[in-house]
Amino acid sequence: MLLPKTIEVGKSIYKIDQPREIHKCLGQINFDKKTISVATHAGRYRLADGERSDSFWHELTHAILNDMDHPLTRDEKFVTAFARRLNDAIISAEF
Repeated sequence: MLLPKTIEVGKSIYKIDQPREIHKCLGQINFDKKTISVATHAGRYRLADGERSDSFWHELTHAILNDMDHPLTRDEKFVTAFARRLNDAIISAEF
């Protein structure tokens, strides 16, 4: 999956960064700096497209919930479960 360079969530525009690695995770969001980072590698292992898209949708879910001022914004269990299903649905879409 190609990741966008930027994405708008509510009134915020997030810049998408794709560093080689992120310490101890595959993706992260910075609400203050309006950045979403998705790693390309975990150690020497190049992440598969599906892993990277799952990380992207996970971080975007955080951004959307934060925009909504929702109490589940930082609930990793919920965000992981929701983003995994969203990623699977998007990957399975036929046009």
